[in-house]
Amino acid sequence: MRMIREARLPLGRALLLAGALWLGGCAMASAETVSFESAVAAPTFSQVGKVERGSGPPPQRLTGALSKPPGDGPFPAVVLMHGCAGVTVWNRRWTRRLLDWGYAVLDLDSLTPRGRRNVCERVFAVSPAQRALDAFGAKSFLEGLPDIDPNRIAVLGMSHGAWAALIATRRDSAEELAARPFRATVAFYPWCEGAFESASPLLILIGERDDWTPAGRCEAALPAAAQDPEVILKVYPGAHHGFDFKGLDEVQSGHVVRYDAQAAADAIDRVRSFLGRHLKSGQN
Repeated sequence: MRMIREARLPLGRALLLAGALWLGGCAMASAETVSFESAVAAPTFSQVGKVERGSGPPPQRLTGALSKPPGDGPFPAVVLMHGCAGVTVWNRRWTRRLLDWGYAVLDLDSLTPRGRRNVCERVFAVSPAQRALDAFGAKSFLEGLPDIDPNRIAVLGMSHGAWAALIATRRDSAEELAARPFRATVAFYPWCEGAFESASPLLILIGERDDWTPAGRCEAALPAAAQDPEVILKVYPGAHHGFDFKGLDEVQSGHVVRYDAQAAADAIDRVRSFLGRHLKSGQN
């Protein structure tokens, strides 16, 4: 593991307001609306005897926006996980960026198919664990497409979506689902809970002054076993929650959510390099 340190939950109303700041310079390429099912978790030990083994809860039908770069593929791909306010300008900006880097992007909507607009005040209304199953469902869908490389699929999430991405990257999550792990995981200011073993190379980007999803929780939770894949924690001095969301600067429920241009620029460079190492052979 490599840990890098220099130096209630995610964005809600602030994210919705920030969407109004998006201008034409971030215009999206055409995207295809796709539909697929979430993965299904097997019954837990406590459920055995109450339900038949393997029956679990039914899958959730989901939707997403699938965008692909020019060319014939097969493309490496990224599953994009929104925050608690649903799909916002943050998703459009990251989709455009990832497309420019040569990745197909499946911008997954976990809320609208469940009849919700946001879960910022009730973060377990659509829980991060449920959303981790959504991420694996998106991955399974992408693996079945002829122009997507099934061996090069990553997940990238912010805040509530990053929390879900951390659950999806746990070794025991992939094992329970009998699924191949994601090739790489990127988590912007996630809520970290408890030590875990990562099944995938992992990059966590978080602000030192984030009082909504504290950096210290991630420092305590990171896997430490020498055999784990590459794990990087980058803590940005002076940065707050939402530091990569351009135009964002307000106090929400007593918490500062604020864009930090320097941290954002560094994070973008790190994500590009990290995904390049793990999804594009030969790229540093």
